[in-house]
Amino acid sequence: MVKQVRKQAAEIIGFHLGWDINDVKDGVYQPSTYYSPRVYVCGEDYYCSPTAAQKLSKDFKWKEVGEHYGRKVYCATLESRKLD
Repeated sequence: MVKQVRKQAAEIIGFHLGWDINDVKDGVYQPSTYYSPRVYVCGEDYYCSPTAAQKLSKDFKWKEVGEHYGRKVYCATLESRKLD
């Protein structure tokens, strides 16, 4: 029997962008605030790949940009960031 390995969000986002997982992990955005799901800064955009149990942060205007390994990848631009 083949054991299925669960992918982490940084790995899924890296696959989507064609980046190395460590490059994505280096761009973690405010780790104490955006822990679940974790948000990553890649270039000038924000990315996340939540599990089915996680909800997207309402601080961003998310747009679905892909799906890999059974999880959706969402992107938000700097301009769509909701500032208080």
